[in-house]
Amino acid sequence: MTVTKNNVRDSIESYLKDNKIKYTTNYEDSKGLVYEIYVGSLECNIQVEYYLDNDEDNYIVLQLFTQVGKYNGRSIYHQDWDNENKSLDSMEDEIEQLIDATKKLNAVINKIRNKIEQIQEICDENELDINEFISLNYDFD
Repeated sequence: MTVTKNNVRDSIESYLKDNKIKYTTNYEDSKGLVYEIYVGSLECNIQVEYYLDNDEDNYIVLQLFTQVGKYNGRSIYHQDWDNENKSLDSMEDEIEQLIDATKKLNAVINKIRNKIEQIQEICDENELDINEFISLNYDFD
């Protein structure tokens, strides 16, 4: 199936629903939309760019990314996809890779959280201020 600006939204949402992946549409206008996709305790995004106001322009670009940090976060995973010579299957593959990368990041963050909790326990047992040893730039909540 060919992905067009008229069916891209339905295609993405069908894939997410079929795979029981939670999502919301964060932003939408005639130039595109942004999906927030929830994977474990993290979110990742699909930014869809197209021009609904121009009937002759059928070019679509997807930016798929996962960031660490809610605001001004660093992109851990970033991939672009466009509909030139690419099929629905290739778009779904990109979404699957985004989900898998976010799951892996979730596991890494949980390991880091556990290590930090262990350091906190050591500091508490020895009446030491954890901030003297490590500085956290990530909000685990």
